[in-house]
Amino acid sequence: MDTIFPRPIAPGDKVAILSPAGIINPDYVDGACRRLSSRGYVPVVEPHTLGSTGSYSGTPLERLADFRAALADPEVRAVLCSRGGYGAVHLLPEFPIAEWLADPRWLVGFSDISAIHAMLNSRGIVSVHASMCKALALREADDADNRRLFSILEGSRPVYEVEPHPCNRFGEASGRLRGGNLAVIADLIATPVSPFADPESTILFIEDIAEPIYKVERILWQLRLMGFLDRVAGIVIGQFTDYRPDRNFPDMYTMLDSALAGVTCPVAFNFPVGHVDHNLPLLSGAPATLSVTPSSATLRFI
Repeated sequence: MDTIFPRPIAPGDKVAILSPAGIINPDYVDGACRRLSSRGYVPVVEPHTLGSTGSYSGTPLERLADFRAALADPEVRAVLCSRGGYGAVHLLPEFPIAEWLADPRWLVGFSDISAIHAMLNSRGIVSVHASMCKALALREADDADNRRLFSILEGSRPVYEVEPHPCNRFGEASGRLRGGNLAVIADLIATPVSPFADPESTILFIEDIAEPIYKVERILWQLRLMGFLDRVAGIVIGQFTDYRPDRNFPDMYTMLDSALAGVTCPVAFNFPVGHVDHNLPLLSGAPATLSVTPSSATLRFI
């Protein structure tokens, strides 16, 4: 499968803001617009971005219409998802993938947006797993992760080196970086967009929020029984937040270390990715190399 990088964006290009899932605070959209404008981009707020239908920003057809509107404008070079929540999966059956393939744009988002990353990545299109409107609106203009996001959209290929972790497994692996929110992508197993379909060529990255330890363990056992963990090229463990210890494990990372017993690929724990302030933007679907040594873990995009 060819790797498709959308072309870098430049000042004067439009960035569409839309809400594939939950309702967004309008103040965050306004703040994100100001941040994008300060960078020289032209923000475009799609018609249903600030909408409300139950817990969603709109019906599935309305949310899809916003994607189609963004893709119909050749000056839109990136699509910024306003937030996650739940609901992106509603859009996958009718998602305008042919239009995206005809003129690839950058997609930016994380959490529930992992479902849309999986769709794009399954067709070779690279996307950006990164923070959304809230982070752009509330952080200072010189925030390091926002600057990293803009740098990626403008064509850079980052190299991230992080501190070692006692649970790390050493080694080096190459493959496409695939993954995201673990609960979201686990629900895509056995679908046409599953990020688990080609383990030998996959460096899996995972994060999650508010999932009990036993539920995360259950997903990892599913991956073990599928044979995925025996064949995956490498694993990047991001941040797991807002959970409680249970009677079996004092914390999530103790469980993850136990659940990955016997895994022979390189594994990097405690990577700064997830529902945390320091959320490194990642090129989802891009070729990458993971190197884990006693002194550091390095993720390099090719």
